[in-house]
Amino acid sequence: MLTHKGTITLTTPRLTLRRITPGDTQAMYENWASDNKTTRFMSWDTHESADVTRKEISKWVSEYEKPDFYLWVIEYDNTAIGTISLHEISDRNEKCEIGYCIGSKWWNKGIMTEAAAEVIRFAFEEINFHRICALFDKENIGSGRVIQKNGMKQEGLLRENVVRRDGTYGDMAYYAILKKEWKT
Repeated sequence: MLTHKGTITLTTPRLTLRRITPGDTQAMYENWASDNKTTRFMSWDTHESADVTRKEISKWVSEYEKPDFYLWVIEYDNTAIGTISLHEISDRNEKCEIGYCIGSKWWNKGIMTEAAAEVIRFAFEEINFHRICALFDKENIGSGRVIQKNGMKQEGLLRENVVRRDGTYGDMAYYAILKKEWKT
């Protein structure tokens, strides 16, 4: 049985994972939402203005009232640089999906691997999920490394499952980890 706690603040040696606030609008817009490199494989479009970012944050903030809403802003050196979330939650099956996005300026520093490790720990130890999965465009090699470093195993490949913004089809790699596999 899941014990939902909502988006509570989590910390690691280098990071603070906390609720996003309207005060994060400019940082989100500048640090990742307007960055074409960052948004290349995202399911959402690159933000054209900070107003688009403000509206998205407003939606998320209203969701924090729900105990099963999990979306954190990743704060590094006192700067908001990305987000990480648990979504597609099934209470009945005790499973969820993890998703994340970080500004390209902070790639290849182990930041997202560290953030994902803490969110996975929280999901298994504090909420009691049985299974966590992740989907990523197979060409998004960095995203794949994050989940592989966190012990997830490939379970499948969804061939030509998404239409990218450039009109090409992307294969989606499907990975997962079970609670009993975590930390073993």
